[in-house]
Amino acid sequence: MAINPKKQTLLNKSEFQKQQANKKKKQRLSPQQQMRQQALQQQNMQAATAEAPAKKGIKRLIFIGVLAIAVILFPKPQLITYKKLGLVAQSVYWPGLPGVKPILFDSVLQPVPALDRDTLYLCQDVSNPDTCQKYAIIKQEGFFAALKSLLMD
Repeated sequence: MAINPKKQTLLNKSEFQKQQANKKKKQRLSPQQQMRQQALQQQNMQAATAEAPAKKGIKRLIFIGVLAIAVILFPKPQLITYKKLGLVAQSVYWPGLPGVKPILFDSVLQPVPALDRDTLYLCQDVSNPDTCQKYAIIKQEGFFAALKSLLMD
C-alpha cells in the first residue's frame, strides 16, 4: 500500500486532480453511455481486424508478383538430347545467369551452347577451342521434363 502514495506524490497536484476527475467521470457514466462506449470499442476492434486481412492480401499479392517476375526473368533448366557419331545422350542443361557459366548437370565438361543452330559444344577448357567437341541437339524439352529427369535419376 505504500507504493500507491509514492506514485501519487510524483504527479503535480493539478495532474493528480485531473486523474481523479477522469476516474469519477468514468464511474458516473450511465448504463446507456457504457453501452455506447462498449459498442465503439467493438467497432474499433472489428475495423482493426478487417484491415489485417487486407494487408495480408496485399503482401501475398506482392510476393506472388515478385515470384512470377523471378520465374519469367531467370533462366530455367532444359532437358536436351544430343548426339555425336550415333552416341545419344540426354542431360539437364541450365543456361546460367549473367556472370554465371551455363551448366550441364551430369558432366564435368563446360557447355558452350549454340541452341539456335541446334549445336552444343562440350569443352574441357573454354579458352582452348581444341578441347571442344561438337554435338548435334536432337530434342529440347522444358522445365518440367528437366525436373522429372533430375528426380528420377
